[in-house]
Amino acid sequence: MNSKFSKIIPFTILLIAIHSVQRYSSFPLGNTALWWIVDAFILFAFFWESRYQVVPREDYLSMRVVKWYLLWNCFSIFRGFFVAEIYWDYKGLVSMGMALLMPIVAYVALNKDRVQEIMAFFIRYALPVAIVVFLPLPIGAWGWYLFPITLLMLFFPLLPLKGKIMVLLITIVAGFGDITARSHVIKYFVPVLFVLFFYTTRRFVLSTQIMRYTQKVLMLIPLLFFALAVSGIFEIFKFDDYVDGSYVQKSKTEEGEIKEENLKADTRTFLYIEVLESAKKYNYWLLGRTPARGNETIHFAEFNEEITGRPERLRNEVGILNVFTWTGVIGTILFFLVFFKASHIAIYRSNNIYSKLIGLYVAFRWAYAWVEDAQAFDMNSCLIWLMIGLSISSSFRKMGEAEVKLWVWGIFKQKHLLKYRHYRDLLINEH
Repeated sequence: MNSKFSKIIPFTILLIAIHSVQRYSSFPLGNTALWWIVDAFILFAFFWESRYQVVPREDYLSMRVVKWYLLWNCFSIFRGFFVAEIYWDYKGLVSMGMALLMPIVAYVALNKDRVQEIMAFFIRYALPVAIVVFLPLPIGAWGWYLFPITLLMLFFPLLPLKGKIMVLLITIVAGFGDITARSHVIKYFVPVLFVLFFYTTRRFVLSTQIMRYTQKVLMLIPLLFFALAVSGIFEIFKFDDYVDGSYVQKSKTEEGEIKEENLKADTRTFLYIEVLESAKKYNYWLLGRTPARGNETIHFAEFNEEITGRPERLRNEVGILNVFTWTGVIGTILFFLVFFKASHIAIYRSNNIYSKLIGLYVAFRWAYAWVEDAQAFDMNSCLIWLMIGLSISSSFRKMGEAEVKLWVWGIFKQKHLLKYRHYRDLLINEH
């Protein structure tokens, strides 16, 4: 049964894509109030659509951890109205609060047909619009708009020839157009690495075991490195201690000046120290400080005091630090359980290699949340929750590789989409 917003859902991917790059544009692409209205509309559309979905019991049970995390985020947002003190607190509460509500995307992503429609709209309409949107943007910002390509890269062996060429070219441009944007290099390259290794070795007798061990390593290694850093044994972000050589990238600013950036620079350790010391000082370890407030900062104190009058940073570049600051240890544990559950189900209970690859990439995004992936209402966050929903979706996991191919081809051509829907209807009638 379709809701009134069923036909609108695919269009939201374009709005989210534009919102993701508007802060980098030299040409104004709306103001804060306008984007609040747009974001609220998108969240409502996804919420309303999810109410009309028929969810199999298997998916319903698997989604409980997502529901718990989403409800805890709602509770944290509610608490924020009592924690907020000044204008900037309430502004942050609205912006970061809507970012914390993005797990609702996972509910809609349980429907593989809806995901297909969203991705098809991105390919057929959002990509052509990008030609105009990219004009006032630096090349390093393009990757924020193009993140759905990282999902399609996981299906690379199945893509039609033109699709393969397009996905490969976009991956190169978005991932490596600005080498100083280290995060984009990593997030666009990892799907390529997964496909090259796990798809090519899928017939190997130990391939499944290697994938399962990889998922466990990705889920647990951030906790190990965190424990080692806190104990003073080893700090992963101090590259100068164990990487030899000079890695300096030169680039030109918009003013024409040449700037140098040390690619080995440690830009994360001090953030962890500030967040943990702030939590200890104000004792918000368990419940968090709500998305209305951030952590006390020394390194960014002068900048933030000029704006808000307080040496406090609402959001950090490291996603897990924001989850901890806003929702506390409880929210952080629930956040871990969401990624573990989704990746585990996809890898252990799927009939096709592509669902497993998505699950593995979900596990990677948990690990990468300890490095970056700051929460925001943008394409990056939207894609993460879309992949989590798709990983849990039993209808997607139970597809054979031939059916997955027809599903993927439907993203690129309308005629293939119609073929897939006809094939799906035949299967439904047989049962």
